[in-house]
Amino acid sequence: MRIIQKENNIIYKDVVVIGNGPSGIAMSLLLSGKIPYLTVNNHPDEMLAARLKNIKSSCLLTQDLEYLSQGLEGRSQNPVSLLMDALLHPYADLGYEFEPLLEFRKNGKEIDHVVLGRGPPGGSWHRIDPDVLTLSLGSWMALPGIPFPSCTVNEKRAFARDVAAYYEKYVTQMELTAYFKTNTLVGSLVSTVDEPNIQSAVSEGSFRDMAERVKSPIEPVNENNDTPCFLANALNCLLSRNNRKNRLCRRSKNTYQESSFKLKVNKSEPIIIPKYERKRSRSCCGYQYDLYQISQSLDSFANSVPSYNQLNSYSNDEQAARWIIKTTDTDTGNIQTYSCKYVVLACGANDSPNRLEMFKNKSDPECLVHDLRSLEAKLDESLKVADALDPVLVVGAGLSAADAVMAVRQRNVPVVHIFRGKSAEFTKQLPENMYPEYHKVHQMMNDGGSTYPHYKAYPEHSLSEFDAESKTVKLISGRGEEVKLNISFAAILIGSKPNLSFLPSSWKLGIYKDKDIEAKTNPLNINPFTHEVIGREGLFALGPLTGDNFVRFLTGGAVAVCSELYKRMNLI
Repeated sequence: MRIIQKENNIIYKDVVVIGNGPSGIAMSLLLSGKIPYLTVNNHPDEMLAARLKNIKSSCLLTQDLEYLSQGLEGRSQNPVSLLMDALLHPYADLGYEFEPLLEFRKNGKEIDHVVLGRGPPGGSWHRIDPDVLTLSLGSWMALPGIPFPSCTVNEKRAFARDVAAYYEKYVTQMELTAYFKTNTLVGSLVSTVDEPNIQSAVSEGSFRDMAERVKSPIEPVNENNDTPCFLANALNCLLSRNNRKNRLCRRSKNTYQESSFKLKVNKSEPIIIPKYERKRSRSCCGYQYDLYQISQSLDSFANSVPSYNQLNSYSNDEQAARWIIKTTDTDTGNIQTYSCKYVVLACGANDSPNRLEMFKNKSDPECLVHDLRSLEAKLDESLKVADALDPVLVVGAGLSAADAVMAVRQRNVPVVHIFRGKSAEFTKQLPENMYPEYHKVHQMMNDGGSTYPHYKAYPEHSLSEFDAESKTVKLISGRGEEVKLNISFAAILIGSKPNLSFLPSSWKLGIYKDKDIEAKTNPLNINPFTHEVIGREGLFALGPLTGDNFVRFLTGGAVAVCSELYKRMNLI
């Protein structure tokens, strides 16, 4: 059944948060009015303790975050993230479990906002294999206010399914449900400053249709040879029924009382709008119109084109909306447009798997997958009808590839593992006593598989040919040696990127302008103390997009953004 798309009226919000994972949840917590207050200023770090004793107010949003975060070091490149981590998890990297030095109270101003996400609150945690264990300790997966439940594996790490359930319950228990809009796909984000792009972002389909209908400019014709702003007048007269003020068109020096207008459509016979009598409603150029006749003649046109003036009418008088976000409900197909002053990008970094060059711009064959969950589903389905399978090809040398190797071997299916380096380096910062499974895979990769059943490693090899019909692949080594193999499935697990397809392609927002945005190698270029994207006023980001890849650092980015919003909105 084909879903008919219907576009609703524009909804204004002060802030729109794109992404409903832990980053978006943390942001919503602060925007709802639950803000951090210092309860203790005696920190184990003497230098930080000295700075905390000098502050006058216990509300962290009112502080000089740049001053407080001086000299802090850790696993984040963002100073406010390090500051919040030091206050929420003092000396956590040294193995200590001190009590937090702050608490979140419902003392702040509620900022009108909406959090947009494709699935339930928790983001990509709902799409991860539920049996995968977190890298972080379970206690570090918690957001402010509700501790993470005790873990079942050595009381240290948590299963992904427990993490997903925790975030979904967190939104309910912290009374944030009203702010979350699920099953929502963001199609476009455009700044109203870029006026030529507003139309395509707000009503792309409508403007395409209009372009086909109206090939030449609409030219008003009147007895005095005046050329008033007819298009703006027509739209603004329609809008004036709701008492919305026009801010765009300049007032004409001339006044005109009575005329007949001709609209040139597709250079064919003009459509005649009859003369009309004077009415109280007056246009931006001083012209008076019969609103009923205007609305009858331009009904379809006006309904399909939200004017810039209409968008601004949803914002406060002192500051117009800067951003237009167009979304689609993935269940119904309905299109919803939001206008807002501020946008927060919190969409994570795992939406788009990296692809080998030979698979780019192509649909994946049935035997090829890019995520662990899909691989396991295909294996389980195949093993129901076959006792044995050809080897599974795993490409990659990271943690995701290691998870795939373990999942395949647990099903007694052979694994062919290829990677470009001599070995993996993912165990350098993972203690063996806490991550024994990854150290086991690391040993297998170093050994090559000679002493491990159902495993064969091909270090310093790459995939040169892939035949989906015969399910054969050809590998090539750095020295040019070739190996041809039969496989049952292939899992290409070479990392992922954030899905920022809703941003204009001309925007180069990364630290390195010539590269795609990646959480580890090229995060968004932001102001480190406000998390505002450099060169895009009113656009903020936090979480993996800014290099914060661990949940324990996400609250810092939210605090940086909320502190700046409080100042700009005069809420402090």
